[in-house]
Amino acid sequence: MFAFEASHFYRLPHLSESENAQIFGKAARHHGHNYRVWVEYAASAGAPAQREQIAQQVQNLINTELDHRCLNLEHPYFQQHLPTTENLAIYLWHTLSQQLSVPIEKVEVFESDMLASAYRGESHQLPSGRDAYTVELTRAYIFSAAHRLYQSSLSEEENRALFGKCANPYGHGHDYRLEITVRGQVDPITGMVISLADLDALVQKEVLEVLDHRYLNEEVPPFDQIPPTSENIVMFIVERLRPHFQERVQLSRVRLHETPRSYFEWSA
Repeated sequence: MFAFEASHFYRLPHLSESENAQIFGKAARHHGHNYRVWVEYAASAGAPAQREQIAQQVQNLINTELDHRCLNLEHPYFQQHLPTTENLAIYLWHTLSQQLSVPIEKVEVFESDMLASAYRGESHQLPSGRDAYTVELTRAYIFSAAHRLYQSSLSEEENRALFGKCANPYGHGHDYRLEITVRGQVDPITGMVISLADLDALVQKEVLEVLDHRYLNEEVPPFDQIPPTSENIVMFIVERLRPHFQERVQLSRVRLHETPRSYFEWSA
């Protein structure tokens, strides 16, 4: 894992200030992040010297080109492409593929704990001759809910044997961390797979408004009929979100962290 600090802004020169704000929200203003970068590559095992050399090359690239920079103003690539996490992952993957002696399998850029993009080198050429890049974008959300793991067809003793403390008659609760990953082609103008404002609005309506600060067993069907395990909650979320994604952008993964030690995941 590598790190750098940089600033950026999302603005399209042919749009007015209000139009940019409508598309990009607060990101249209000049701001910055503590970025983290994860690089996966294929190499033979048992070669610590090679690993150290590759790590140094990656760190040198990041330090030289990105660290403590205003990306829009100081980097040639991002003078032509908005410095979204999607475009950062694409740029680093291609640049590292040219500079390193090992195949790059994935580059993932974390803008924060709540937003990341991963690129695996997937692209194809459009009829116009332009390359279209396929990227995964992950957005995280937090909601709080109470539940009881209980099966009405079983006795209290059987429920306690099956679910342990989670069968407590008065329920218990969690601060859930929900990660939604979508996969699609990066828009060549905005540099995004999907508008974050649109994604946030969709998750807010279909998931957070339904689950946040609820006692799931009593307030959210079908959990009045089936146990609100994290497995069942994940599938509930998938079923509510998947119909809203079309061919260009697809729901790729739903990951639900119930505690810091356990998460449950569905992937397309």
